[in-house]
Amino acid sequence: MDLQQKLSPNFSLIEFLRSSTAERQEALQNAQMNPPEEVVENLAYLAETVLQPIRDRFNYPLRITSGYRSDALNRAVGGSLTSQHSVGQAADIVVSEGFLTDPRTEVIRETIENEILTITGQPVRKGINANFYLFAFICLHMDKFDIGQIIHEYGQGFGNPAWVHASTSREKNKRQILALGRYVKTRENKLPSLETALGFAI
Repeated sequence: MDLQQKLSPNFSLIEFLRSSTAERQEALQNAQMNPPEEVVENLAYLAETVLQPIRDRFNYPLRITSGYRSDALNRAVGGSLTSQHSVGQAADIVVSEGFLTDPRTEVIRETIENEILTITGQPVRKGINANFYLFAFICLHMDKFDIGQIIHEYGQGFGNPAWVHASTSREKNKRQILALGRYVKTRENKLPSLETALGFAI
């Protein structure tokens, strides 16, 4: 298996397989680096229909912090038994904090802030992180991507996710927006509206 194969112009297979947890245990690492063919096909679909379109429209590099997880790795990290990571249908992505000050991103930042203002009626507060801009951008343009779920995950509270979880599958397209973290006080993680999701920034 060619671990360096391109699944899309900006994403390679190896990016979805790396795991710092797996690297500490040979058995976990072997399972990670030898995914089933159907998992590779799912990762290619995720890259082609979700991550690459987001990357193209967001126009800034994205880094995958967690992609495929073998069953053993998923157990090791305490993942859900029904996690889409286990079948290659999900990835956790982040954007560098340099996004907030890079002159090349000024237009996209202002566009996102103006759209949040239009929808919520309030300006973006100071202190939101780069990952929230990515989350908000995806929420605002959900119809452009084959998204099953987009999740504002963990981090330092609303507006500061540690990463953004994106998933898809050929079988279903829920287009759900969720939040997950200690700061989420309700049992139901699904957000009731786009306005609620964007309200994390105000």
